[in-house]
Amino acid sequence: MVQFDNQYRQVKLKVVYYGTGLSGKTTCLQYIHRVTDPQRRTKLYTLNTASDRTLFFDLLALELGRVRGYRLTLQLYTVPGQVQYNATRRAVLAGCDGVVFVADSQRAQGQANTESLENLYENLRANGINPETIPIILEYNKRDLPDVHSHEELDQLINSRKCPSFDTVATTGVGVLEAFAAVTEATVLSMADRLGLAGQSETLTRLMANVKAAFEPLVKEGIQRPVEAPVVFRPATDSVTLREDELVAEAVRANEAMTSLNAQLDRLTSELERRVTNMRAINDFGRVMAIAHQPEEITTRFIERLLADLRVFCGSLLLVDAHGELVDVLRRGLASEPLGRSDAGEQAPAAVILATRQPFLAQLDEMESTQFAGAPWLEELRSLNLVSFMAIPLIAQDQAVGVVTAYADERRGAFEDEDLELASAMGANAAVALANARSWRTLEQLNRSLERTVAERTKEVERGLERAQALGGELEERNAALQIANRQLRELEQLKGDLLNRIAHELNTPVTAIQTASRILGRYDEVPAGKAIKFVGIISDEASRLGELISSALQAAVLGVAEGSPNVAAVPLADLLKRVLASLRSDIAERKLKVQVKVAAGLDEITGDATQLEAALRAIIKNGVEFNHENGSLVITVRPLRRGGSMHVEVKVEDAGIGIPAEDLPHVFDLFWQGGKVLTGKPRGLGLGLTVARRVAENHGGKLEVSSEQGKGTVVTMELPIAALPVA
Repeated sequence: MVQFDNQYRQVKLKVVYYGTGLSGKTTCLQYIHRVTDPQRRTKLYTLNTASDRTLFFDLLALELGRVRGYRLTLQLYTVPGQVQYNATRRAVLAGCDGVVFVADSQRAQGQANTESLENLYENLRANGINPETIPIILEYNKRDLPDVHSHEELDQLINSRKCPSFDTVATTGVGVLEAFAAVTEATVLSMADRLGLAGQSETLTRLMANVKAAFEPLVKEGIQRPVEAPVVFRPATDSVTLREDELVAEAVRANEAMTSLNAQLDRLTSELERRVTNMRAINDFGRVMAIAHQPEEITTRFIERLLADLRVFCGSLLLVDAHGELVDVLRRGLASEPLGRSDAGEQAPAAVILATRQPFLAQLDEMESTQFAGAPWLEELRSLNLVSFMAIPLIAQDQAVGVVTAYADERRGAFEDEDLELASAMGANAAVALANARSWRTLEQLNRSLERTVAERTKEVERGLERAQALGGELEERNAALQIANRQLRELEQLKGDLLNRIAHELNTPVTAIQTASRILGRYDEVPAGKAIKFVGIISDEASRLGELISSALQAAVLGVAEGSPNVAAVPLADLLKRVLASLRSDIAERKLKVQVKVAAGLDEITGDATQLEAALRAIIKNGVEFNHENGSLVITVRPLRRGGSMHVEVKVEDAGIGIPAEDLPHVFDLFWQGGKVLTGKPRGLGLGLTVARRVAENHGGKLEVSSEQGKGTVVTMELPIAALPVA
């Protein structure tokens, strides 16, 4: 029968170890006590009879979590195996919630095991307990002895109900904890069914998970520990008196009450020790807060000390900002503070708790029936395997300062009321210390502000002088920049004059030739066909030459662009090459050149000024066409390459033409320089092509290089950095 202790908020489950005399019941409980309570926080109580050396009963409390706010505990009992103590066995079975039947595996004890099991069923019925529904676990003990029944034989002999059965050796602990865990789980499930928790699957699942988690490390560990002698009570009456049913039952009840009082005394002692520990912690924390003066130092020490004293790793500190809003300033073990978030326009839980000004403690498995049952932050806490949390408002001088939170996981166990008291005391101390530190900081800031004002007034003259000196230096810099600009302007004017003179000079010859051929064609009504074709060819050639001069003049416009100021944009590479080659198609066809274009895979566009890039490429490729042999080749290669720590695009134009003499290579970038003989071998154009191409490369942060061998051809390489496009 489940017992509720409202004073200590406990649910007590009673498990009785039953079996024949000397079957190992007492040894099982002693081993369980050694393993589950190595610190000896609880005691084994024994009542010896006048003629029996076995335990009369033992009481062992083991906490397994909470059910509806009540701590779940187990009470373990043994009964004497001798027949003359049947009344005692019946009295001990009263109100039990689960049974472990310890059978002696020796073949000689087969009949005794059967009789003891039948006696168990009789005494259960005598106490109004249905043997068919109460959880029963079987232990087949003494498996280390010779001449024992096999597991299957014992199942046929005493396990007609197909109860869970375990092979055990109580003296060494083999199988004892496994059987204990099984009866505990079965008893808890039976209790949950009787309390109506079977329909609450999530609660039941968490409850069983707590039970399994409590036993898992014990079953894995299996460490032998020294036996602690039980506290023994010897009755004054002799064995004859103990045979009377009423006296035995009364003795059992009296000893149950006595051991319960002893257990309560142990709990009170533990509680007193915890309170003393809390007082020491609060006192130490007060000294720490007394020597801390900076708000950041106080908040950091507070959250770290609080979590350390509570033995947890998760928590947060939220403080009220200048706008009256709670701001998450410190966190430990959490990506964000769940209580600091609001859902569906409602106030965050932390803000609600701060408004109440009352500390808040909650167990997650008790919140299913509350208004927070479906809250996302509640599900988040459960997903982190947290079982309990508390939130403490920080109040100083009747002003709300903030909220501190702490979260307990399954390993640490749920928070108790004394933990809430400790956190509240530390929070009150920290709130006052923080308010004082803020006031002190405000005073310091006012003092520093006054000092700054005085210092600023004192240095106004110095700053004025510094400004005047700075203006003088700036004026000098601007004058120097103006001189540079004027020099560049003069250079551009000189370039313009030279360009106009060169254009005028270059235009004279083709214009004269066109005029002469035109007059001849116009002077005679009939001109022989051969001569007419010759004159038309002259007009066409000279017109082409004029076109080249005009194109060169347009190229010269690039020289007037300031360095480093191109209009950068994404330029489709294929379109750029098509436009350049299209303008040179007739020249390429005239020389019957074989042109190859090689573009690296994935290189679809480059960044730069489309107009400038087209002018530069046209100048480079045009040179490769003009100075090539008939039926020669021209290879254009575009590929990415890494130069230092950055990526570049390399455009290489290789021709198999006449090449450039070594003595002429230093002059290829000079303005208006043209190779060849001045009168007979002078190329068409103004001699600006490579000059323009180098200026374009430099404007884009790149470079242009020319290598050549006379008679074998020329290679012109332009490198441009891969620049990011400007943000629109």
